[in-house]
Order: sequence, then structure tokens, then C-alpha cells
Amino acid sequence: MIFRKKLYIKGMELEQNKYRRMLSLIAPLAIGFSLCACGSDKVAGGGPSGTEAGNAITAQILIANAPAAHAQVKLVEQNSLDGEGYTAVTNDSGIVTIEKVAVGNYTMEAIVDDSALSLQFPVNVKDTVNDIDLGKQSLQKSVFIGGSIADFIDDSSSESFKNMNGFVKFRGLDHSAAITNGKFQVFGLPAGTINMVFIPESVTDTVKISVETDAGDSITTLKPKAPEFQNETLLIDDFEDGDNINLIAPEYATSALDGMWNISTYPSLYDFKIIPELPIFVSGHPFNLGIQDSENGGKEVNFTFGFPDTTLVKQSWLCVSMAIGNLSRTYDLSSVDSIAFEAWGKGTAEIQISDENRKPENPPPGVLTYTAGNYTITLTGTKTKYKLAFSDLFPNEIDRKNVSSLAFVFHSDAEFHFDNLEFIGKDLLNIWKTKE
Repeated sequence: MIFRKKLYIKGMELEQNKYRRMLSLIAPLAIGFSLCACGSDKVAGGGPSGTEAGNAITAQILIANAPAAHAQVKLVEQNSLDGEGYTAVTNDSGIVTIEKVAVGNYTMEAIVDDSALSLQFPVNVKDTVNDIDLGKQSLQKSVFIGGSIADFIDDSSSESFKNMNGFVKFRGLDHSAAITNGKFQVFGLPAGTINMVFIPESVTDTVKISVETDAGDSITTLKPKAPEFQNETLLIDDFEDGDNINLIAPEYATSALDGMWNISTYPSLYDFKIIPELPIFVSGHPFNLGIQDSENGGKEVNFTFGFPDTTLVKQSWLCVSMAIGNLSRTYDLSSVDSIAFEAWGKGTAEIQISDENRKPENPPPGVLTYTAGNYTITLTGTKTKYKLAFSDLFPNEIDRKNVSSLAFVFHSDAEFHFDNLEFIGKDLLNIWKTKE
């Protein structure tokens, strides 16, 4: 059975990903996409060093308005599950300074008194020059989460969940625990947003849950509320699960191929040099080979493309594409105001929003789909967050209501890093609920 559910607790997303077994032999072009033309810990000082390192992150940690001396502080990349990052200790005045932090989004966690008191808060490092003063931050009573996994998962009838062995990890935090016979317990979690990932011992499937906690909470079960959508940013994929299915489509899927990421080419895949190499037959899907660990923690898509001799092959292209849902259907994206994503590398990419179910007029060789939106970006070596208004991509309203896929299309050699695709708008889950 293939499904993925999202529930909501105190306004926070609870995603259940009981994820799919792909066919054991899948060719890169099997679904017919043809769209056209932190490593080891870094130790930081416990106070201002007097150096000119730049981008020093400073905070004062307090306990009941008094300085928290010698508190343990850690800065972990927001999406990381390994807990590695920058470490430091507060001085006698409760002040901590961490210098030379790479650009990225982090969670800062502080803890004292054998996990009885802790805190977490987000830190966004935009450059390596400017200092960041986080001001005073007060420690609170820590949170306990534990019990049976079956009490945390909506559809928990499966014996595989009730008796699971494995691990639970927490995104952006330095916490983990063993799961034994379906049970676990974690003390000392900081209050706030807790993003848990249950990782089975023997399979690659994961279950992801987010919950908003208050200081001193003891949570042994989750009671989801109905989702409420107004203005929102909806994460379509961050690739942390390591698969080639976007995060949303499988909620409403009717096929194992719904919402797939894929690579297609014209001419044959054999004419291109792609790193990592994509074999015709693999266990799982070849796109997954390009989902790799990021330098700053978490995962990203990372491919290098070498094109064939264009004097022999005219109008060649390579396409990294995602089906919104089922490719046999079109979806109404008129509720999407814009899309956002992170991309970097080398070369030029055309962002194409297309409808696989409408035929183009006088298509060039290898082109079988109708392209409604088209926008070109030039990749640089610096990670860049792009935000593109749909009004720029879709001049005609009819095109916004008839979309089946989104793609990055290349016509020459390129290095492509990609992460964190988001839709921004209102009532966004209605995109997948509305079916033809």
C-alpha cells in the first residue's frame, strides 16, 4: 500500500510518510517524461575573542533572568538529523559567541542541569560578514516525548510499527534515541517545534512527525486537529527522505508513479555524461542517486551534466522534472502565487511549467508536451533562493489551471544543485484534491 498523510497539531504539520516500494527495475525514462526545450563538530569560543572573524553569533542565555553560566550550546543546520554542528559554552555572564559560521539556516540549542532546562531558537546566517546579536534567551523546562510509536501515527494498525526497532532523530537538534519493540523515550528536548523522524532498522521507510510543544510538556500520544489553510508556504520537497516522490502528491495518489522526480533527455540518455552515473536498471529509481548529503547538513539534489557533441545532435536537452501528481491529469495551480527554491552550480537552466496532456504546435524533435511557463536562470557558485511569481510564468489564466509538471531544462553542460521547493499561496492542498 502506498500512502502519505499530513496531519496538524497546534497548527504544526504532522506528516506521515509510510513510503513506497518502487518497482525493483525502473528505467530512467520509464514514466515517459518528455518536457521540452555539517561534517564534524566545530568548536567555538565561549565569549568575544577580539578577532576579526566576522559573522559572530552572540546570545546571552538566562535562567529566571539570571545568567546561565557554563550552559552547553550547539548550532545545528535546520534540516540535519545527525546533530553535528558548532559547539560552545557560555561564560560566567551567560554569554556565548560562535564565530565563522557558514551561510545557512540553523537551530541554536542550549541546555544545563542534566537536561532539566533547555531552549531552542532559529538562526538565519545570510552572509559571513555581519554579526548576529540574538539578545537574551531564557531557558525553560525541557520536554519529554516517548511511548509507543503506534500512538504517534494515525494509521498504526501495521505490526511493523507496533514492533519496530530502529531510531528516532530530531531535525536540527542533537538528540536521538533507540526504538525497541515499537517504544522509545527522549528526555531533555527543548520546547518549541519538534520535528521527529522515525527510522526503522531494517528498511528505508521513514515516518516524519512535527509537533509544537510547550515548556514542561510530556507527550506520549498525538491527537491531530483538522488542517487549516490560509496564507501559507507549502514545502513540496526537501529531499530529506532520499526518494524521488514529492512530499504532497502521495496523499491523494492513485498510482505508485504519482508525484515523481525524473531525468529525461533528447537524444538517448546514453549520449550524455551524467554524474553520478545513472544505470538503466537499479533497485529503486535512478534519480535517487543524485540526492546527496549537503555540505551544511541535510540533503540536496546534485548532478553534473555533460552534453553530446552538438554538431552531431541538434536541439539536444536534458530535463530534471517533477510530476505535480498523476501525469494523466492536469492540476489547477491558480491558487499558487509563486514558487520558491534554492539552486546553485554552473550553467543555465530553463524553468518550465508544462501540461503533458496538451500537445504543442509544431514541436521540435523530442518535444511532446505543451509548455505554458518558461523562465531562465543562470546558476552561480553561491546558494541562491529564487522566488518566482506565477503571473510572470503564466500570462494566461487558462495555463495556471492546467499544469501537470515542473521542470528544469538544460541545453548545455551544467552543474546543478537544487533544494527546498515550495509553493506559496492559499488553500494549496486543493491543487491535489481537485481531479479531472
